[in-house]
Amino acid sequence: MPTSPDYRATGFLIDGKGFIVTNAHVVNRMKNIYVQNSKGEYFKATTLSTDPNTDLAILKISDTAFKPVINLPYSINKTNSYLGEQIFTLGYPRNEIVYSQGYVSAKSGNEGDSTAYQVSVAVNPGNSGGPVLNKNGEIIGIITSKNSTADGVVFAAKSKNIYKLLDEVKRSGDTVSIKLPNNTGLKGLEREHQVKKMEEYVFMVVGN
Repeated sequence: MPTSPDYRATGFLIDGKGFIVTNAHVVNRMKNIYVQNSKGEYFKATTLSTDPNTDLAILKISDTAFKPVINLPYSINKTNSYLGEQIFTLGYPRNEIVYSQGYVSAKSGNEGDSTAYQVSVAVNPGNSGGPVLNKNGEIIGIITSKNSTADGVVFAAKSKNIYKLLDEVKRSGDTVSIKLPNNTGLKGLEREHQVKKMEEYVFMVVGN
């Protein structure tokens, strides 16, 4: 673990074997990557694949100290969300995990980008790569950036881009096996219970 990391972001597990999604613009600047869970445990990670068009990256925890997770409690949505849909996010703009809530404010991202949403939610540097979830505990997006000149204008890559990135990994000939979660155990729970179940699968991503 670097004593004074140059970069910090957020990521979350998409496969319990240690595969994490975060932002490409963050990890592309890192030579050494570490992830920290909500218990304060650090693990070495490597970059498996990136997509600069959607600003997504897949990391693999390479540290033998990491213990695989059998079942992730959330699913990753393949379909588009609707305007006004209530959402929440978890991330690491500071050294502890932070919760924020809001709604989908536009069906496209910056300058009409069809691969992203505009969401109205409070985020800060370090939230990049954090999951955006709907009320049922389905991941609908990944925080990528914010408009620095307007309050609450945040952009999130649509979650279906994760499936496309995995297809690219397969087409590249990589034999890695990643199984995305397709059932949510968060539906119907009160928000505080959803957050409690989620937070151990959301990681701080740091490096230099």
